[in-house]
Amino acid sequence: MNGTLRAKWIAAPFLFISPFFIAYAVFGLYPMLYGFWLSLQKGSSDYSFAGFANYLYVLKDLFFWKAMWNGTQLALGSLVIILPVALGVALLLSRPAVAGKKGFFATFFFTPNITSAVAVGIIFKLILERDSGVLNKFLSLFGVEPIGWLKDPAWTMPALIILCTWKFLGVNILYFLAGLQSVPQELIEAAKIDGAKPLQRLGYVILPLLRPIMTFVVFQCLLGSFGMFSEAFILAGSGFGPENSLVFPTSYLYDQAFRRLDFTYSAALGYVFTILMLVVGMIQLKLFNVKNQGA
Repeated sequence: MNGTLRAKWIAAPFLFISPFFIAYAVFGLYPMLYGFWLSLQKGSSDYSFAGFANYLYVLKDLFFWKAMWNGTQLALGSLVIILPVALGVALLLSRPAVAGKKGFFATFFFTPNITSAVAVGIIFKLILERDSGVLNKFLSLFGVEPIGWLKDPAWTMPALIILCTWKFLGVNILYFLAGLQSVPQELIEAAKIDGAKPLQRLGYVILPLLRPIMTFVVFQCLLGSFGMFSEAFILAGSGFGPENSLVFPTSYLYDQAFRRLDFTYSAALGYVFTILMLVVGMIQLKLFNVKNQGA
């Protein structure tokens, strides 16, 4: 009897945590393993083993690399525009003069981030229309000719960057605000006493201490840029835009799986994309020297 009770006490903790592992096995581990098995097959219904043929085709697929290049352009645009503006606004909100209204501004800037991606895409598609769009009407006040934001391949990426700036600026402001909370004010005051100017305090005191949060924000930006789907899909009219200027790896994966019904190649695309993102993440950690920062 004692042995039975002891066994029940030993099994009880595992029983309580089992729902997580069961859910992970069903919705996480099994799809991942099945997807890898699928990437090694060929055919649409009766699968046959193909080895790594799908992966070799991905590496030679110029359309996939076009999608990766579009993701790179969006990531660079976001890093150059969104992150510096977000950091600047966060620094302004951290000043004592506006500290009491920080909650209001945080809510104001964060609201676009919780807006439905479909709604955002539809609204910006109307705003960016060449003839009737609000943006072109505003630019016409300064003598600017109408721009084909969604028709000219040279302007589709700037149009998407404008959308991403509006939608994701607020959440990045909150990230930087959270990071600034951990910057000791004593160090900033000491730098002031030593005669450091504002830009010097920013470059030599604040930014080094923000390195962990900047690492997170930059990786989020990269992952979101390469994983762009809903907004670009709607702006492109459920396609890839003029001259495929709005195709991204996720939309290409979706096209292969649910339009062409080529699940085997789509699975290989997903795994190659995942590996590339892991490589990008490791390179970023190396560049930001996060390990040394934590030490």
